[in-house]
Amino acid sequence: MQEFLKKQYQFSDYQIAQLHFTFKSVGSELSKLLLMAIFFHDDLGRYVFAVMVMLLLRTATGGLHCKKYITCLLVSFSYMFLALMVLPLIEINKVLQLIFLFICMISTYYIGPVTSKIHRPLSEKNIKRVKLQAFVIIFIYLTLTYIMPENPYMVAGFWVVILNTLQLAAAKILKKKGEKL
Repeated sequence: MQEFLKKQYQFSDYQIAQLHFTFKSVGSELSKLLLMAIFFHDDLGRYVFAVMVMLLLRTATGGLHCKKYITCLLVSFSYMFLALMVLPLIEINKVLQLIFLFICMISTYYIGPVTSKIHRPLSEKNIKRVKLQAFVIIFIYLTLTYIMPENPYMVAGFWVVILNTLQLAAAKILKKKGEKL
């Protein structure tokens, strides 16, 4: 395949390596999402909603990055299991939810983004853009929490925001120490 790309499209070794990385990354992420979807199939709607909230935040803020697929799968599974099955058992009134979301909004703005070591550092312009993006996403979620009646979807999303903020803080600490899961 590499020779075909070099010959037919004049791809450089670097471009081929980028394609390989992209396909490997997308395949890895899709397989994790699919495996978790199988596990959460009885509550697929809430799972999909939680994944959408997580992806909106994660693409803006970055976060924990694992060296191995199995570690990443276990961390991702734990994250979703907590957000969908364990933490919703803790009842938190709407006022406290709004306070926690506000704290997450501010914290995420000041902590993020946390990128992987293998990615190029973001420019100042991109850092400001993704900080604002995460801030707006959580602000919209906070507003929806305020105006919508409490339901299992909103509760799961609330916990996703909380967990995302916590994992972002952990990622920042680990990155400063030069460690990786």
